[in-house]
Amino acid sequence: MTSPIPTPTPTPAPTPAPAPIARHPLTDEQRRLWFLQQLAPEDAGFNMYLNRRWSGPIDPRALSAALTRLTERHQVLRTRFALDGEHPVQLVEPVREVVLTLVPIPDTAEESFTAACAPFVNAPFDLGERPPLRVVLVSAGEQEHALSVVVHHIVSDGWSFTVLWRELLALYREEIGEGRAELPELKLQFGEFALAERTRLDGGAAEQAVHHWSERLAGVSALRMPLDHPRPAEPTHPAGFADLALDPGLVAGLDALAREQRCTPFMVLLAAYQSVLARWSGCYDFAVGTPLAGRNETAHEALLGYFSRTGVIRADLTGEPDFRTVLRRVRSATMAALNHQDIPVERVAAELGLPVLPGVGPLYQAVFVHQSQYELAGADERTLLPTGVRTADMDSGFDRAKTDLLLDSWRTPDGGMTLSFCFDRELFERATVEALARRVRDLLTRAVVDVEVALHGDWLPAPEERAALLALGAGPAVAEDALPILLGFAGQVAAHPDAPALECAGRVLTYVELDRSSDELARRLGPVAGRAVGVRIEPSFELVTALLAIWKAGAGYLPLDPAHPDERQRLMLGEAEAALLLTGGERPDLGVPVLDVRVREVPAPDVPVQKAGDPRTETGQAGPAGIEPGRTAPAGTPLPGSAPDGLAYVLYTSGSTGTPKGVAIEHASLAERVRWMAGPEGYRLRPGDRIVQFASIGFDTHAEEIWPALTAGACVVLLPGGGRMLPDLLRSEAGRSVTVLDLPTAYWQELVSLGEQTPWPPALRLVVLGGSEAQAVALAQWRELHGDAVRLVNTYGPTEATVIVTAGELAGGPGGDVAARPGRGSAADRRPPLGRPLPGVRLYLLDERGSLLPAGSEGELYIGGSGLARGYSARPDLTAEAFLPDPFTDAPDGRMYRTGDRARWRADGQLEFLGRADGQVKIRGYRIEPAEIEAALTAHPAVGRVAVLVRDGRRLIAYAVLRPAAGHRSEAAPGAGELREFLALRLPAFMVPDSVLLLDTLPLTTNGKLDTTALPDPDPAGGAAGYVAPRSDAEALVVELWQEVLGLPKVGVLDDFLALGGDSLLVTRVAARIRAGVGLDVSIRDVFESPTPAALAARIEALLVAEIDALSEEEAAAHLD
Repeated sequence: MTSPIPTPTPTPAPTPAPAPIARHPLTDEQRRLWFLQQLAPEDAGFNMYLNRRWSGPIDPRALSAALTRLTERHQVLRTRFALDGEHPVQLVEPVREVVLTLVPIPDTAEESFTAACAPFVNAPFDLGERPPLRVVLVSAGEQEHALSVVVHHIVSDGWSFTVLWRELLALYREEIGEGRAELPELKLQFGEFALAERTRLDGGAAEQAVHHWSERLAGVSALRMPLDHPRPAEPTHPAGFADLALDPGLVAGLDALAREQRCTPFMVLLAAYQSVLARWSGCYDFAVGTPLAGRNETAHEALLGYFSRTGVIRADLTGEPDFRTVLRRVRSATMAALNHQDIPVERVAAELGLPVLPGVGPLYQAVFVHQSQYELAGADERTLLPTGVRTADMDSGFDRAKTDLLLDSWRTPDGGMTLSFCFDRELFERATVEALARRVRDLLTRAVVDVEVALHGDWLPAPEERAALLALGAGPAVAEDALPILLGFAGQVAAHPDAPALECAGRVLTYVELDRSSDELARRLGPVAGRAVGVRIEPSFELVTALLAIWKAGAGYLPLDPAHPDERQRLMLGEAEAALLLTGGERPDLGVPVLDVRVREVPAPDVPVQKAGDPRTETGQAGPAGIEPGRTAPAGTPLPGSAPDGLAYVLYTSGSTGTPKGVAIEHASLAERVRWMAGPEGYRLRPGDRIVQFASIGFDTHAEEIWPALTAGACVVLLPGGGRMLPDLLRSEAGRSVTVLDLPTAYWQELVSLGEQTPWPPALRLVVLGGSEAQAVALAQWRELHGDAVRLVNTYGPTEATVIVTAGELAGGPGGDVAARPGRGSAADRRPPLGRPLPGVRLYLLDERGSLLPAGSEGELYIGGSGLARGYSARPDLTAEAFLPDPFTDAPDGRMYRTGDRARWRADGQLEFLGRADGQVKIRGYRIEPAEIEAALTAHPAVGRVAVLVRDGRRLIAYAVLRPAAGHRSEAAPGAGELREFLALRLPAFMVPDSVLLLDTLPLTTNGKLDTTALPDPDPAGGAAGYVAPRSDAEALVVELWQEVLGLPKVGVLDDFLALGGDSLLVTRVAARIRAGVGLDVSIRDVFESPTPAALAARIEALLVAEIDALSEEEAAAHLD
């Protein structure tokens, strides 16, 4: 007979709970699980299960009787959990017959049994309604079955399941007449143990434990694993599994190694696990959780119950340890954990100032389990099975992760071992975890042969992974047909002489006119070949003419900003040994000759002239010798032009010491970048394109705007007054035909945040971004306006590597990274990628010791290959620090540049930017990345732009600009307090800014980047983090309650509960007192998710309104009377 699989429920239809026959307190471990269940009642992550395939006859009546006797013997199986005033308690119910749920299925396929059991395994329990026990028998005929016993972790642990299975089989055999069940006498029940434990801890043991663990864990860092996906605001913790088998030979070697080093196989496995986590994450001082039996007396061994504690083993992998040293440290830490198994997690976390958040362990984020008890269970099972019955493991269908990452290990009958990783699929891809499993195996393989294998040795990455990483970071080969830029420009002059090359303020200069004017100016420069020539000219025809003329004269240009102090400009000209300074009419005294380049009418030459770029003149000769600045050489005099290894430009960047550094770029490097940008692999420029020249000439983005356009026959649109005039251009008729914009990401995001107020050109087909990290929320807003009609290309590159080294399109569909995938967080949570390396580029992600890091790991980015600068002008010391020998290439004199940027390789082969290596800050012992806070705050629908800074080395300040639409919606625009509350639900307390300041706009530099020096410093006395008094009766009620519960004299309505020292026990008291005082059904989840008095008061008011709305008119009138 076939019948549908029923929808799982904890038990049959609800009935009033019977009066309890006993009442006991909860242990610390139980109380934490109870609290987490109140926060997420729908979460089944703490379900425990025993699923067995059963081949042979089975008697459901006898099985139900055996289960009933089992609950009679073990009170914990008939215990529910409820609040008694302000404290949760265990309530033991009288013995009742256990209801066995029967599920028939039509076939014996393993998938069918799993599918039938899975809904029951994954259904949550209501701990207050009834005891958390569920038993299901799935049958495909009379001989093939599956038995599933499901309980909540609050009444069981791994040891308990061994006891449960052994006793259930014994009782079942007795029920079917196959012998008497010989069960050990129980000297106490779990509830009695819990009472004794509570009494012991309250009598001083807890304080001793807190003192011990606070000292042992002081200074430990959180394990910041490189997540594949951002942690969602409302996690569901779907589980994924990745298993790997260790062969019997390796396991035998592991056992031998344990004996040699006087430790256990558990310790060897844990040492390998810690080592892999350290190399993967870059954290070398963290903690790993591991369950400890917690059964310290013989009387506990026969009991069911949640005895186990999660021991916290500090992983100290600092220094340069080998595996033997790591193993010794693990042995010492493990013995300390075994000798001090009392570890009140929340009290220790509070002592260390660590937040206690659902789904995120306060003391550990990764767990290791070694299942020795399961081996014993298998041996017992073979002697206890009824006649004619065989059992086997089966897939449970369980799909909830208890923690971010858990490694489970157990021996197999063939002498091998299984490593089984359980991971949260909202955080990790399966491929990432499979790679971790292989690394654990590879390290164990090396350690068995050589116990002195170095932690930072070449075992990671493995040889095949190393080759794959090098291939991943290598761009395509450099094109052999890359023309020098001057030749590319000359080709466009010949092909399109009358096409517009430059446009400025309504005037146009054609290609042939630009060619002639630059020829004329080049002949005025004199013998400057091989030298630098300063340029101090505002955006104009004269500017581009001067740049071309300098190249045609064989020199490289050095841009100067007139706004900079003269002393800085004099230093730059002197350090670069500039031969000349070109200006647009002014004559500053900066220590070098000055030449006015104001363009005059240039008559057509009377005699043929060899153009710069002609192969016959590409010799790098010294130029028109004897010609003084300002005196024109004869029209037929050849111009030197540019040599491939000649200087293209020198750009000065800010130095950490305050002294600017001159970056010297050669023509060959720039020519290859320009070829890619203009070509079909890059920006696909063509005649007729109109490209705005936005960037200041002192930033290398100008080279991305000018030179690809002039080698592709396009028109460069110059902005008198610089990039700040772009909005005026876009509003003009001339702006409507702009086809390409190359903008600083921060400036682009400002324009996007204005929504439809920004007049984007109708002809626009390409936007190139660079200079800072793109925020996904801005990309989502862009797609709302433009869809995929306009190409959006994200680029990355430091000045020292010739403009850009990576690029990638930001698409809006499944192939891109703007749209979110189901279960992976919102689009606003995702970091847009930087793309892939350009031709000739080699990228490496290295740890602090210069070793390659595996894909997914966070490291510092190094750039090798073609395109690197010569170095820093006149600064060999700085050049040697930043430009290092490249150990990963066979190229002679190969170099790599240390960027100081943190990044990682994503699973799709694209590079992901993670911030500056020196941009991380440490506050209260935590490493904090401001970009992570910025991403979380921009996820708020009303927030457009965000910047997060650290003030005084201890205060986190967030600056936010609201989207224009925020003030026009039905609801009011959010205030600073509401935004802090928004962050408090998404970030640990230590990452919530002390202040949030709302600004009309974020200040930008002249080049479109964030001007951090112009951001205001909040008033410490009146900022968002200062005291705010209650503003309503509800806020006054909550403030008074918090002060009483927390024992504080003064609490403001924007103060954070956890930051003030609150914990789960105090949250429970707050909820209970509100229920008692106001009569509202305020849940623990309501309190926890409303972290400030203002938020909790708003929640209470909302509940009151809802309760009143639900009343009839007569009831409402009665309440008012």
